[in-house]
Amino acid sequence: MLIVKDIQKFMVFSEDSLGDVLKKINENKARVVFVVTEHTVLLGSISDGDVRRWMTQSETISLDVPAKDVMNESCKSFLLGEDKKNLGAYFKDGVECVPVVDSSKHLVQLIFQKNDGFFIGEHEVSESSRSFIIAEIGNNHQGDINLAKQLVDHAVDAGVDCAKFQMRNVKQLYANQGDSDDDSADLGAQYTMDLLSRFQLSNEELCEVFDYCKEKGVMPLCTPWDKDSLDALEEYGMPAYKVASADFTNFELLEAITKTGKPFLCSTGMSSESDTFLDNLGADYVLLHCNSTYPTPFKDVNLKYMTRLKKITGKLVGYSGHERGTCIPVAAVALGATVIEKHLTTDKSLEGTDHKVSLLPEELKSMVEQIRNLEESLGSDLAPREITQGELLNRENLAKSLFAACEIKKGEKI
Repeated sequence: MLIVKDIQKFMVFSEDSLGDVLKKINENKARVVFVVTEHTVLLGSISDGDVRRWMTQSETISLDVPAKDVMNESCKSFLLGEDKKNLGAYFKDGVECVPVVDSSKHLVQLIFQKNDGFFIGEHEVSESSRSFIIAEIGNNHQGDINLAKQLVDHAVDAGVDCAKFQMRNVKQLYANQGDSDDDSADLGAQYTMDLLSRFQLSNEELCEVFDYCKEKGVMPLCTPWDKDSLDALEEYGMPAYKVASADFTNFELLEAITKTGKPFLCSTGMSSESDTFLDNLGADYVLLHCNSTYPTPFKDVNLKYMTRLKKITGKLVGYSGHERGTCIPVAAVALGATVIEKHLTTDKSLEGTDHKVSLLPEELKSMVEQIRNLEESLGSDLAPREITQGELLNRENLAKSLFAACEIKKGEKI
């Protein structure tokens, strides 16, 4: 079951018009709203079925009638603090959402009957919520804390939910303790370690950037690449974690993250369906479909695999992209992605492996706008098609109907 604390989008006031009610029902995708007083005391509920029932029983139909005239007053509520074992009795006759009230009947939470979903801070991650969008800054700050904060500003301006970074202890992570001058290492490893030696922020600097994120109103997240980094992030109070594709088979790190009790997001690049360690952890996580090629050719994205990933795992899925452009993440949301991650940079020509697959600030902002517009347009496949308010008006003028072409006397048979 999913407990939702952000209830504004599911709540209307008793004097709100039916038009406002229908708009909110369309926006929240749950197909139901709860009617409250100005002091948030629960009065009743309005579902799609309640609206149809009211329309068929009314002589005149107006979208200006108040919500209290349409609502179902027999709506059952669950008392806050009551044993959740009793909840099963509430989810009957098609009920999928139960309101939770305090002892004074104030609406405080909603409980949805579903097996997936969790919260990262105040953000709901589920199939019924809007996608959780991450601006992956990683090491694109080039080791400059001022550039890191500038990238956070761009992320905030774009309207993302999260700005994400990376933390690693190179001495623990690499066999040669991260020595970029080690001639015995292959050239790829030498190049990587050289970049890390020059472009990392210290743990203290990263914590300062995390605080800056909070000041600016965006959630900070971080990828721990090793146990020491995870411990440092736990000490800071990170609300959740991101696991890189390179650590999808790092069972020791995955188990350590699970033991924190925090949810996490896990990229699946470079992995196969036989890598199933996560099935045994019993943790809250999202699997992010990913191809670990920089940049990923469009022919290798294989976006439809995301639907198979959901089917074979029974878990929430998302998308972490390394391809150029913004069309793939938008399409991923249409296919059910609950999380989207894309890299952010201020200059694609900067030194480093991620810049060329990153979005510029204006591109990230455009992607977020496209995703939010798409989410608003998706609607639901759980109920019959409804005639919208605009269509009702046009139907009066454009739809066909019968009319009398000559005078008809009262009682005359036609």
